[in-house]
Amino acid sequence: MVGNDEGKAKLLLWLRKWKPGGKAALLVGPPGTGKTTTVHLVAEKTGMQLIELNASDSRTKDKLSKKIGEAIASTSLFGGSSLIFLDEVDGLAGRADYGAIDFIKEAVKKSESPVVMAANDPDSDGVRKLGSTATRIDFRKPEAHEVAKRLEKVAEQERIAPGKEEIRKMAEAANGDLRAAINFLQSGIPAKKDEELSAAESVNSFFDATDGKAALQALRAYPGQPRDKIREIFTAVARSRVHEERKALALDVLSRADVVMGRIMRGKDWRLLRYIDPMLASELREALGDGGPRYTLDSVSWPLQLRIWNDSRKLRDIAASAGRRMGISQKGFLVEDMPYLLLLCGGRAFREELVRSLSLEDNYALFLVKESGRTARR
Repeated sequence: MVGNDEGKAKLLLWLRKWKPGGKAALLVGPPGTGKTTTVHLVAEKTGMQLIELNASDSRTKDKLSKKIGEAIASTSLFGGSSLIFLDEVDGLAGRADYGAIDFIKEAVKKSESPVVMAANDPDSDGVRKLGSTATRIDFRKPEAHEVAKRLEKVAEQERIAPGKEEIRKMAEAANGDLRAAINFLQSGIPAKKDEELSAAESVNSFFDATDGKAALQALRAYPGQPRDKIREIFTAVARSRVHEERKALALDVLSRADVVMGRIMRGKDWRLLRYIDPMLASELREALGDGGPRYTLDSVSWPLQLRIWNDSRKLRDIAASAGRRMGISQKGFLVEDMPYLLLLCGGRAFREELVRSLSLEDNYALFLVKESGRTARR
């Protein structure tokens, strides 16, 4: 297990303090950051019996009740020393969520054993809805120097001798994916790091690409998660003025890419990710023809964007604090929840409770009074 020392320490601290009826732990981070590995190591270190379930395989209340209910009921067989691990909870919410989230919330409260959950997408509805039931622990990609240090150890054990500079390049090219870095080391092929762009630069470079090679390079330079990349491209295409027939073809390609992405995440077969970018670079580019879509900042209304820019620090501070309480990202709160929060702050009781619960300073309280008045007038 490489990196995320803070996350590991928080999980152990949560486990030591946990009591029946207490909150679950929710590990949130990109695939390959070691969430599942950490849970296994914690169970091994503490001598607990690990009961592992995958939420995305049981998306309804009835299916979950059979698996989780049995797990909770059987913990007494192990003398209360079980650790229940529920993976892929971000795959629960949505149209197929028939009471599954509410069932998990109640199951956590009734469980006589600690429950750990894991999710890949910090902005998913599943993560947000479970926020009040869980202590969120964020996992990040390991730094290049951490990956390089592990590669040096692997090379020593395998009795191979790549140079330090070569190992450094492999670690940087892997972009936090230790498995990819070890593949580089095993293959002996010099690693080549794609140029890293911002999300907007990557997506718009894809739309502007003059050939398949340039389109593929732009997609590989996207700095976020694959699911986010598909979502950003979908938003741009759906809003574009591309001819309806071409738009329909493009959306069909994106829907199939989303299906593949779902299967990858459910089966944890991350090797299949290599096929997503070529699929988009060839089929989606052909469907769009000469392009037309453009990436925009967010799906935020123009008046709210102006307020975000003019009062960015206060809005972002509030979004960060409220987002942590809800188990969602700062950006997700700004885009989806801030307009409603400002509207609700028109009520004095709600506003005062918000200020108290988030421990906001007086100048933030005055700012909320001003902003809630603007929102109400609109």
